[in-house]
Amino acid sequence: MKIQLDHIQRLNLHALLGAQRGDVATIRALWALQDKLALSAEEEIAVELKREFAGGQERVAWNPQRSLPVKAFEFTDAEAARIRAALETWPAYGAAADRRWLEPLLSMIALVDPA
Repeated sequence: MKIQLDHIQRLNLHALLGAQRGDVATIRALWALQDKLALSAEEEIAVELKREFAGGQERVAWNPQRSLPVKAFEFTDAEAARIRAALETWPAYGAAADRRWLEPLLSMIALVDPA
């Protein structure tokens, strides 16, 4: 499956995949997906990405006034299945706040009915 993601979708999907649980093989597969989605050092600088640690958890923030061009990603069937599973089991924190990045992503990977 080939989809195009903006930097906000990439960052949020990266975080969502990082919150998944599983056996060692699953975790390694998730890490590989995270590596594929991660912003490059240049992209991090361009959006002024900052990492914060609180309570043992990493949180990222960026300048919302900055943006990056969308980037195409090719996912194998197995990778796409892992992304779908993570999205399907994700407890959304705020429907309004997440809709901007989540709704297009759900449509791209066919988790929602476009009707």
